[in-house]
Amino acid sequence: MLDAHKLIEIRRSLGLNQEGFGRKIGYSREVVSKVENGKMEPSKWFVEAVLKFQNDNNFSQSGHDVKILGKFSHESKKINQPFYKQIQTLKNFPSEYLVPLVGIKAQAGYVKGFEQTDFIETLEKYSLPPGVNPKGLEWSYFEVDGDSMEPTLSAGDVLLTSLLPHEDWNEIKNFCVYVILTDEQLLVKRVYRKNEKEWILISDNAETNPQVSIELSRIKQVWTLRRHIRSKVPQPKEVKITA
Repeated sequence: MLDAHKLIEIRRSLGLNQEGFGRKIGYSREVVSKVENGKMEPSKWFVEAVLKFQNDNNFSQSGHDVKILGKFSHESKKINQPFYKQIQTLKNFPSEYLVPLVGIKAQAGYVKGFEQTDFIETLEKYSLPPGVNPKGLEWSYFEVDGDSMEPTLSAGDVLLTSLLPHEDWNEIKNFCVYVILTDEQLLVKRVYRKNEKEWILISDNAETNPQVSIELSRIKQVWTLRRHIRSKVPQPKEVKITA
């Protein structure tokens, strides 16, 4: 299995930093850093990307003998099969990319266990909608809880999101909707960047949910909204029959 030491060996053998290596395999620097530092176990798709990168660069020719999925790099070159067949043979990978769903009941546990692989593995997982390319991003579904974002978002709606790396938080777009993980709770809010150390979290249902100021030091994760899946079809306010 791919571990931190093997990943570092592959990356350093090509003289790449984490950001450069991440671009080569289609993942962010943050994901590469977490795997190398032991904060995240590599997903099947991450290992698949590294194995393909290893295969394409032919480490055996440069004197490297890196072991991934129990196979040495020079051995993979001897398999006369299409690459995707090699992957399925070595690890029986599913072809479908599955994304964890943080449902309403799991949100309290997510606040405490968002960095724990054992917890993430307990979450239900679902495929991505058509047209969404999973490569290069860390994905998650979140279920909307409460009425603070009514009428835009309703309780039970599901949001498909991608993780925004901490170094890219300055690219937050004011008044857009994000999923925010703080040290205490998981929130779905519009964001206004008041300054470099403070954001304003805004609810669409402003009558019952006033704006809240939060220091960036309290924020653990920011997820960018990619798709909104409604739990029910909204009813029109008024319909006038003219036929």
